[in-house]
Amino acid sequence: MRDAKSTFDAWYKEKHSHRILSWVYTLGDVIVKGSLSGRTYNMTMTAFQAMALLEFNCRNGTMTFQDICGQISIDEPTGKRVLHSLACGKYRLLKKTGHDRTISCKSDRFQSNASFYSKLKRFLVQMSTLDADFKKKIDVEIQQQRGFSIDATIVRILKARKRLAHQELVGEVIHQVQNFAPDSKLIRQRIEGLIEREYLKRDESNPKFYVYLP
Repeated sequence: MRDAKSTFDAWYKEKHSHRILSWVYTLGDVIVKGSLSGRTYNMTMTAFQAMALLEFNCRNGTMTFQDICGQISIDEPTGKRVLHSLACGKYRLLKKTGHDRTISCKSDRFQSNASFYSKLKRFLVQMSTLDADFKKKIDVEIQQQRGFSIDATIVRILKARKRLAHQELVGEVIHQVQNFAPDSKLIRQRIEGLIEREYLKRDESNPKFYVYLP
């Protein structure tokens, strides 16, 4: 997975050098195809669950809680949710030591459940959602990155056109920003911010026009 991510990062940077690619692993799902007890399954799960499960793909022994979290670079609270879903949930793809319904960060050891069986060949491995504060942090980061993208697009357009009416500029921004759909209210806010930072100004003869400031 790390190699695939690096390959895509390199391709995206080459194709879109003016954009910033941020990976939000908690918002994506993957389908893991696995063979257990002579039966093949298509298992839908989060990226973190898949990364944890793949740690056991070529491993016969056990791993500690800390080993798994370290290998896939997740913190303790997230690790608890991930491993609880894989070892204590409805579909127990991993076996663990200790209590079968709770996760101990200090003493539990995990291994692949070679005897796993399910009547369903396709199923969803559910995991408890991330806490509200973390989700809020992700939303703020996404909005911030979108704001930077709009800023760069506005400056690039006005640098090339020198002077442009408000509606024309908004239309150009909507047309050129393709990784999300910016609304006119957000574009107006970003324009005002660029005026305050002196990247552009209103035309003195007609305030409905903007002028690029070199």
